[in-house]
Amino acid sequence: MNEEIKSVLRFENYIVKKVLFEYNLQYNNEEAIDIKFDVDADYCVNEEDGSMQVTLETYVFNGEDKTKYPFSMEMEVVGFFSISNVSEEQIENFKPNAVAILFPYVRALISSYTANANVTPLILPPINVNQLLRSKK
Repeated sequence: MNEEIKSVLRFENYIVKKVLFEYNLQYNNEEAIDIKFDVDADYCVNEEDGSMQVTLETYVFNGEDKTKYPFSMEMEVVGFFSISNVSEEQIENFKPNAVAILFPYVRALISSYTANANVTPLILPPINVNQLLRSKK
């Protein structure tokens, strides 16, 4: 790969730390529903070895009226990244990129899990990561 365009942020791996899925037996609505979800991001940076952990906690239909939604779901995914040759101040600039890299895995996991749980598969929409992070401050 051309070294000029290669990012200093490298995605190493991810793990699914937690999945909580609760089917709602009280759901009685056959109409189309609005997707209600929230995402929280947490970061752990080790400046000595240039590693960064990003934890995305995603909540789907959490705390909503039980008769309106077929299930509730919580998922926690941890992504492992390495960052080379950057200062502490520059690391802040890579946090949105790390979330943007990790979020498609969360979307895919939720789609697969809901399909296998025998509910209508849920596909979360793409998000504006920068706007999400600004709204969480």
